[in-house]
Amino acid sequence: MGYEPQDIEGVFRYLQGDLRKVEKALVSNLKSPVSLIPVVGKHITLSGGKRFRPAVLLLSAEACGYKGPRRTVMAVVTEYMHTATLLHDDVVDLGNVRRGRPSANVVFGNSVSVLVGDFLFARASQLMTEDGDIDVLGIYARTLVSLTEGEVLQLMRSSDPGITEKDYLRVVYNKTASLIAAASETGAVLAGAGKSLRGRMYEYGKSVGIAFQLMDDILDYTGTEKQLGKPPRQDLREGKVTLPLIWALREAGPADRKAAATLLGRGKRTEREISFLARLVEKNGGIEYTSRTARSYVDRGKRFLDGLPESRARAALLSLSDYIVSRTH
Repeated sequence: MGYEPQDIEGVFRYLQGDLRKVEKALVSNLKSPVSLIPVVGKHITLSGGKRFRPAVLLLSAEACGYKGPRRTVMAVVTEYMHTATLLHDDVVDLGNVRRGRPSANVVFGNSVSVLVGDFLFARASQLMTEDGDIDVLGIYARTLVSLTEGEVLQLMRSSDPGITEKDYLRVVYNKTASLIAAASETGAVLAGAGKSLRGRMYEYGKSVGIAFQLMDDILDYTGTEKQLGKPPRQDLREGKVTLPLIWALREAGPADRKAAATLLGRGKRTEREISFLARLVEKNGGIEYTSRTARSYVDRGKRFLDGLPESRARAALLSLSDYIVSRTH
């Protein structure tokens, strides 16, 4: 029996019941005698995120043969770890808008944001310990190291006009794709999969995770504030060199390269200077190159699903993969 690909609304309709359980568990596990923790936790956890990572975990587990209640627990673990990184990111990047609302560090202060992020990491660890699966604990311990390394790597290299594509993709893997890979591999572990299938599901998540971040890089240049929930070109304001600019600098003439390096070396850039960098990306095909690269990662990821039996969940994973390269926010 064949299963037709769905649009992204169809995928989330299919997951509606499961995601409702995840939403309830996200709130119930924020409970704490320290009243500020659930307030800050809800501010960011319930601020309208796509729930992409829980969707990957739920569908991966089902596609590998498991539909039980541990999927909800691990989806919460994944989303808490993601949310904790957002809280820390906004402090490090001096962000002030997140998903169209004032970011937690603006509303509650940097110290509170960092500490509530720590609470979410700790709660995720507690949930995994209660679940008691050493393989899952190993996956997320490894991922926590990657997430932290990604943050430090980005701090070291984010404004460096000499950063190579290889170095940048390492940052992307650590900061974004490692957690999506953890979600898909955990789905396989919940289903009792062997080493080979676990490895394939990890590679699936890694590939689509890299593509997901590359599309974020593109949308920062092409999206509107309404679509993004934050001002466009925020990466340029923060001096971040992402793949569209890496490619553009490689293709640009010496004068443009030198001017861009000077601008990126400054602490702040004017809107006119940001426009110059954005035009450089447009002129030298940075968006097109990044889009092609994202598409190639999605195609690579989908190939790792070839060995799975046909099912609604497998078809939904394929649709979710294609959505990555077509999304506008």
